[in-house]
Amino acid sequence: MAAVELRLIHQSPQSGPLPAGAILWRTCLREVAFVGSTHATSSPAVLKDVEAYTLLLEIVAGLRSPLIGETEVQAQFKAFLAALDPDRHGHVQRLGQRVLADVKTIRARHLQGLGAHSYASLAAAHLVAGSRLVVLGTGAMASTLIETIGASHPIHQWGRRLEPGAVSGERHRLFLYEDAQAFRASQIETGPVSIVVAAPVAASPLADVLAVYDRIVAAVDLRPSDARAQAPLPDPVVTLDDLFRKAGSTPGAHTNRIAAAHTQIRELAGAFASRQELRPFGWDDLCA
Repeated sequence: MAAVELRLIHQSPQSGPLPAGAILWRTCLREVAFVGSTHATSSPAVLKDVEAYTLLLEIVAGLRSPLIGETEVQAQFKAFLAALDPDRHGHVQRLGQRVLADVKTIRARHLQGLGAHSYASLAAAHLVAGSRLVVLGTGAMASTLIETIGASHPIHQWGRRLEPGAVSGERHRLFLYEDAQAFRASQIETGPVSIVVAAPVAASPLADVLAVYDRIVAAVDLRPSDARAQAPLPDPVVTLDDLFRKAGSTPGAHTNRIAAAHTQIRELAGAFASRQELRPFGWDDLCA
């Protein structure tokens, strides 16, 4: 029995309405909505099967990122899959595992070392030695940042919620945004601080956290431009756009490797489109 058609809508964050009941994967750069065949949509840009699977492979492999070949987006995709309800959205989880397996093959054959300039390593170059590292965010990007450069700095990490299993210690303390005002009332940090914003944060909690620290000597903002405009860091600040420009993320000498990756992606997408799967209740029942 032929598999039910994969259908996606791909757009910039919050750039338009999505069908009710769509399963949404959102990153700082894009929204990917998994939609069933009965979902009403006025969008002419619904991608199907080969195009849809090609898009997923390109995104998760880092080929649609400003830093070609970066791996943070793969971690975000894994987190998205893990957060799905397996009873309601098991079909998307199984699809996602196939995507991850194919991306692993693509990386091993064509993209090894291409994403060495991760967001974390680029940000590290702009921090001040001997300063406290203050990270806003508790997601994949923040975790990568702390893993990459945290050993050389004492850390304050702020977020909307604490992840399960998170442990606070002498060199790595965890705080909630809602606690910032109380923290400031009892203790203003007077030592030098390097701040990295590694997650969406609204103006009010950002201001509360900034007020805790008296000497901000470096600031790196990894949010997209629209989020930065709504809740800006005080100047001087190094933005995500600055990091991209300084990294020189154009393919350059890696053009042949990237072209080979795209060729294999087309082959894998063709294999996906010709798959045979028994889905007695159909995609729409699983995505309802």
